[in-house]
Amino acid sequence: MDLSYDWRTEPFDAWEKVPQATREKVIVAGHEDWKRVFDRVLTFNRSWRPLRPVLIDRGRYDELGRVMDRLIGLVLETALRRATTAGELRKLLGTPDGLIEYLDDDELLGEHLLQSGRPDVLISEGIPKFVEFNLGSEVGCVWDTEGVSTRFLEMWRGHGLDSLLAVDAPPSPVDQRYRAIVDLLGLEPGSRLTMVLRTEGEYPGSDNIPAILKLLDPFIERGKAFGLDVDVAPVHWLSSDSDGRLVNQGRLVESVFRLFVCTDMPQNEGQAALKAAVSSGQSRLFTSSAGWLLANKLLLAWLWDDLDLLSPDDQVLVRRHIPWSRVMTPELVEAATDRQAELVLKPADEYGGSGVLVGHECPVDEWRAGLAEAVAGNGSFLLQDYVRPDRLTMDFVHVETGEQLQAEVPYSVGQYTFGRQAAGCFLRVGSHEHGEVLNLKRAVHVTGPLLVE
Repeated sequence: MDLSYDWRTEPFDAWEKVPQATREKVIVAGHEDWKRVFDRVLTFNRSWRPLRPVLIDRGRYDELGRVMDRLIGLVLETALRRATTAGELRKLLGTPDGLIEYLDDDELLGEHLLQSGRPDVLISEGIPKFVEFNLGSEVGCVWDTEGVSTRFLEMWRGHGLDSLLAVDAPPSPVDQRYRAIVDLLGLEPGSRLTMVLRTEGEYPGSDNIPAILKLLDPFIERGKAFGLDVDVAPVHWLSSDSDGRLVNQGRLVESVFRLFVCTDMPQNEGQAALKAAVSSGQSRLFTSSAGWLLANKLLLAWLWDDLDLLSPDDQVLVRRHIPWSRVMTPELVEAATDRQAELVLKPADEYGGSGVLVGHECPVDEWRAGLAEAVAGNGSFLLQDYVRPDRLTMDFVHVETGEQLQAEVPYSVGQYTFGRQAAGCFLRVGSHEHGEVLNLKRAVHVTGPLLVE
């Protein structure tokens, strides 16, 4: 990590440095290949697709990974200054007992909770701003974003564009996650790993079980390269056999890769069997659901509270890369009302942009109602400085008409971290038809970047 690194020297999206003639050839290639590039990528956006990849300088990508790793380490240190066990931290956060499934209150907090994650990063005036941290194995879109980057790279090379500008895909997040699973669970060659998922969510296509299983076939094949015997099971397929062992349709489940959010679970036979197996120690999870506690946004407010306790370098890092964050209290109402256009209000333990109010987008009465709800929530909401995301110029194609459109849109960057190593990147490119909150329900475009030297 280099604190002297100047993020503002060049645009984060290196597209602006590409010669115009090369850009035009990329867009032509994208118009020919966009259907294949975005094949089976799950998205709420039914109308438009990007025609080109976002381009990130490799040195910038690597530096962003180093910053990310130090920041998640600071999040853990912030928690450890206040608690040593999951139960102690849960009570400090005000998280009700039983809300987080599979949680052992006696579990010691430690680096094993940082083995899987993805922060949400906005680029503002060229500087990466980490607005929240998603920590846990359930971080999504890994397969989709790797697939998009891989197919953009194939497009690039297939159209001879590499003779004009050399590019590459980011390190594989799928492979790096397998490495982290093997290391954390201590799996030997031939070990059985069951990927468990939920199918009752709102994510497009999540209820089409045969299609999802087909989509995950290549993921299972990749597991073989790591010596793993991988299968997939929706939660409700799980059960206990006559000996009380966890099984997937009769097949013994030894280790579980948890690919779902561990709150508000459907209570069925499969969930009961999984919960019993984890509680008894028969089955181990990648990752422990205690990571959900570290993803609580209140830890960002605690980190700002602890600023004077940090080293000078870490103070610089927090001030530069994490927007000012405070737990919402009655004492902040007046200032939050006066500074509405400069602030964002967030529920501390929600995800996917749920309940987020962006001050400058809200009518005054909606903002005030949100503040009142936050105060009534008794410390369960976060007040954060508004970060205006930089725009990039993106070319889109209409999926039905073939119409092309160029628009200035916001975007966010989400490198994955598995085993404390950066891999892949979940890029959310905003829709020209929606506002600045970049979540799936606002029809953002799910894509992946290419790296340039």
